[in-house]
Formats: sequence, C-alpha cells, structure tokens
Amino acid sequence: MQIVCPTCAAAYEVPMTLLKPGRTVRCARCAHEWVPSPAGPEVVTVAAALTTPATAAASDWDSEGIPPVPWPPPTRASAMRSNVALRIAWAASIVAVLVLGWGAYAWRAAIMEAWPASIRLYAALGLTADH
Repeated sequence: MQIVCPTCAAAYEVPMTLLKPGRTVRCARCAHEWVPSPAGPEVVTVAAALTTPATAAASDWDSEGIPPVPWPPPTRASAMRSNVALRIAWAASIVAVLVLGWGAYAWRAAIMEAWPASIRLYAALGLTADH
C-alpha cells in the first residue's frame, strides 16, 4: 500500500501487514506523525495540493516514460574533474598510511619506551627495539 505524508508529500510503499488499523507512522523526511487511512482519493489530493508546478511537470514526464533532464546537464569535463579528485584523495590516503607505518617502524624504540603496551604489538610483528 502506498501512503503519503500529509505534511511534505513524501510517498512510501508499505506492506499491508505492517499497517495495523490506528497505528501511527512517522515520515522519514519531516518526522511528522499521522495515522494513515486506506488508499483513496484524499491521499492523491493531498499529494497533488502539496506539489509545485515544477514538481508536477517532472512527475508528468515520469508518468509518460520520459525521464526529467537534469539542468544543467552533466558534462564530461565535470565527470573527469570528480574522477581526478577521487584519485587524488585515494593517493593522499595511501601516502598518509605509508608515512604513519614508516614512522611507527622508524621510531619503534621511542614508541615502546613511551607506551609500554606497544611492546606486545611490536613483538607480535617480530620487531624489537634493537632491530
């Protein structure tokens, strides 16, 4: 069964087994609580009253099978920029992990002296302060 929030017009598909008579539901979008009624014309009119003309036009396109076009349409350059940024972020993360690992190895004697609990970790890895 489809229920629609009377406050923000968010639509949800809920199995009938979960909707007991008189049970209160909460909208995930706006947190409004209400008791849904069986699907009827009032649900459609509430949803229609809350939609703006732009939303109504987009929903008309969807009902005809034509997807709405995002404006402005994404360009290949913007997709490549986000791909480059993602690769830079991954590279920076890998460099940071390698630098931390090298520091933990290079200064293991100082770390074991300052934090005695780390001695067991270094021993488990086969590293001691004198290696």
